[in-house]
Amino acid sequence: MTITSSRVTAPARSRASTYVAVLVFGVLFALLFQYRILSLLSKLGTNVAPLGTKLPIVLDLQNSPLWLRPFLSTLDYLNTVWSTTLLGLFIAGAAVTFLPHLLRHHLQGNGIGQHLAAAVLGLPNMFCTCCAATTLPGLRKAGMGLAATLSFFVAAPALNMTVIILAFQLLPLKLALARAVLGLVAAVGVPYLVVKLHPEVSAALSAQTCEVDEGKTAVSLLSAWLRATLDIARVAIPFLLVGILIVSIFKVLLPFDVIARSLGDGLAPTLLASLVGVVLMVPSYTEVLWIGEFTKQGMGTGPAAALLITLPAVSFPSLWVLARVHGSYRLAVSLGLGVLLLGVVGGLLFALI
Repeated sequence: MTITSSRVTAPARSRASTYVAVLVFGVLFALLFQYRILSLLSKLGTNVAPLGTKLPIVLDLQNSPLWLRPFLSTLDYLNTVWSTTLLGLFIAGAAVTFLPHLLRHHLQGNGIGQHLAAAVLGLPNMFCTCCAATTLPGLRKAGMGLAATLSFFVAAPALNMTVIILAFQLLPLKLALARAVLGLVAAVGVPYLVVKLHPEVSAALSAQTCEVDEGKTAVSLLSAWLRATLDIARVAIPFLLVGILIVSIFKVLLPFDVIARSLGDGLAPTLLASLVGVVLMVPSYTEVLWIGEFTKQGMGTGPAAALLITLPAVSFPSLWVLARVHGSYRLAVSLGLGVLLLGVVGGLLFALI
């Protein structure tokens, strides 16, 4: 009787683990989707209020002292993305807890297949760059290879399908195509080249081990998930906060909207737009609304196409977290420069079409 009982218990626990994982990811992604979609509908004039919306905090950025504005701008941005940042942390914790076997055995290696698979995983994730950055410690700890990590990191904000659909609805066809084509190159092509340039980081990731325990009970799995989420938050949040503050200082000194409206076509404006887009962070889908407005006010096609990909793909705070998590500033600089170059080349090409 004892032997039979033990044989039944192990599969039962494995099934419990699967059920808990499906429930956790289902709830997290449902919350993420409702927030992003309802927030977009609210921006477009629909009277809806998503769970996780901005808190009713009044921040007077225009009339506050200059030294205080970067701090208020940081608080205002955090008030916009706090819910999705938390969801990103919980999703990363869930990856560590429930998916190490999958990530280690199917998303290791640095072939084009790993890049493409991770880009596909990023399609339904409506993360901004800062939210994507919060998943990095969890993905690394869970055993995902460098190729897949970088492609997911870029694809989640730059290639997610909801924003691509929105671009085709709100932007001229040329700019919508630029958003889709450049998003694919940013999510697959740029990370592929960056991985080739940094084999030492890839080797370090491949050498790490991750524990897989499929026999845990549902309660112990939930407890492990919460602990993993807290551990990830301790790593990612401090660097994220400092990075956002630094970019807020930049935004106060050089107002982005004023710069953007004055950019016509040409190499210099496209380069400037790409540089600004790589540095700044924006909530997901915001870049489409901004560029739609800026093009009506005279922005050239080249800078518009450049901003459409550099704004969502990376930002200074997200690249800083990437560097700290992987212990390589050269890796982060290479990825940032790759996206910057893509913005310039892509912007110039689409301006000629």
